[in-house]
Amino acid sequence: MKRHICIAVGINQYQYLQPLNYAQKDAEAIYEYLVDQEGFSRDQSLLMTDNSPQFSKMSTYPNLENILDWVESFCKEQLGDEDVLWFFFSGHGFAKMDTDYLLPIDGNPAQLETTGIPIQKLFNFLKAAATDKILLLLDINRAQGAHAGESVGTQTLEIARQLQIPTILSCRPEQLSRETSALRQGFFTSVLLEGLKAGQFSTLDQLTQFLDKRLPQVTDQHLRPIQKPVFAVYPATKLHAVILPEKSRQATINLSNGIKEINMATVESHQNGTATGSSDPLKSDLSSNLGKVDQGSQAVGEPVEPGNLPSNSPNSVSPMNSQPPTSSKEDIMTESSFLQRLILWSGATALVLLFGVFMTNKPIFLGQKTANSSLETSTVVKTPKPVPTAAETETAPLASTHLTPEQLLNESKILLKDTSASGFSKAIAVVRQIPAGDPQYKEAQEDIQEWSQTILVIAQGRAMSQNLPGALDAIKLLPDANPEIYQQGQKQLQEWDAQLKILNNNQAIISEAKGLIKPGQASSYSDAIRVVQKIPADQPGYLEAEKLINQWGNQIWEIAQSRANKKQYANAIEAAKLVPQNTSAYDAAQKAITDWKTKPNK
Repeated sequence: MKRHICIAVGINQYQYLQPLNYAQKDAEAIYEYLVDQEGFSRDQSLLMTDNSPQFSKMSTYPNLENILDWVESFCKEQLGDEDVLWFFFSGHGFAKMDTDYLLPIDGNPAQLETTGIPIQKLFNFLKAAATDKILLLLDINRAQGAHAGESVGTQTLEIARQLQIPTILSCRPEQLSRETSALRQGFFTSVLLEGLKAGQFSTLDQLTQFLDKRLPQVTDQHLRPIQKPVFAVYPATKLHAVILPEKSRQATINLSNGIKEINMATVESHQNGTATGSSDPLKSDLSSNLGKVDQGSQAVGEPVEPGNLPSNSPNSVSPMNSQPPTSSKEDIMTESSFLQRLILWSGATALVLLFGVFMTNKPIFLGQKTANSSLETSTVVKTPKPVPTAAETETAPLASTHLTPEQLLNESKILLKDTSASGFSKAIAVVRQIPAGDPQYKEAQEDIQEWSQTILVIAQGRAMSQNLPGALDAIKLLPDANPEIYQQGQKQLQEWDAQLKILNNNQAIISEAKGLIKPGQASSYSDAIRVVQKIPADQPGYLEAEKLINQWGNQIWEIAQSRANKKQYANAIEAAKLVPQNTSAYDAAQKAITDWKTKPNK
């Protein structure tokens, strides 16, 4: 019997990293929706979070041992050849020496080889499963992984191609996957759930096209850098696989001026070719204008981009843009009811807008003189004044702007086109001029809180990327409008200032080490390595030191090989012994030492 099963892992409270805010909630939301709404088997599906309950009387705490044991057990013992598996992971990912790692809750970035989960190992477990109907969803490109110097995801996409396991990354390797307090979720998970709840997909093809269009839109709407997912689906025929239980689906689309319920045709009707295309643009909004090519044109060996996804196969399910036959009496009643509501809502909206125009320009309509009555002003076009500096707007009184509270809010929104910390700071300074008794005051305070939090997030992102000077510049722009956020910012200001002093000291150590190096002299590289090894693992600059140690170890190994090529085996052995442990050249050097000891010197 075919079963749909999910394994959802979400980790907030990392032992060696700054906690994430919503990774646990992301995993819980995906798990609960698939189980409760999509018919995935609760008895066979697994949730692993910071405080998830036991499963079969065994711990689901997401440490290294448990994650590996559970995934191996599912793949080797529980999955049948017809089963469908979703594996979802929300947490930290790192890359080191071209190897991608998922971090369990006890993972240490300074010891990835022993505490991280190599992505190759995860893929090997999945490949060993009896079924090939597997979907891997990874939300791992976090800010704290960026300072490692390597982009996580490149190896993952290559392995997905080789082993032919459909894989979706929440963003491109060079981008960051972000969370938002506005949605109280990660952007990737929020969009994925939106598509599930709206019935936007049931095949892998439809899922990739929906995510590719919707995720950049949502991140842009929330004034965040564009986040674009990446897909690796090989062979292309897997795009037509149905990834959800085949059942009748009904989508509810929330409109800005009401709610319209649209009865979607069943998946079976699509597959049998009986569904009738709909001309209603509301029903095809999220699936229109997506690039499509014939399946035969898909390039082999390249990650599948949504613009190249084949979608015209007779076996694929069309995006949810169709409806039951138009002769249905129920459909006629539904559309008639919708038209009535649309007319009512449109009329009400028009009245509200007219009332707003009247109230905004009441003196003009009543023939009263305004403070600027000598000037003719437009009641429609609002031309914002030149944007003042943050310092000017912090102290400028409301009367000096000659702007209404509504105009102040509009001007603050214009400032947000500059999505830097200074842009948000200037916007806050503008809306702070709205007095407490004004009807716009509540909205202004909500904006101030959200934008203050955004400045804090921008500063934290810079700090996680080891850009401490940039983090300090951003956090100093955080106003005291929201006491709680301001106090948090002041605390981080002190911490980062202290870290910057440590970083400057460690940079001096690194500079000293670089000054010791003499090209071609193995001992000089070894001396430099000993110097940078003084930098503790928990201090800024450590990851740069680790990268240099590995680089210099490789250069020592090259010197040893050069000596061995000249049959100077004794000198080659002495050089090879200097290659430090835990570097990429160490194992090869040790093996060569054993071999060179058997060879005579020239």
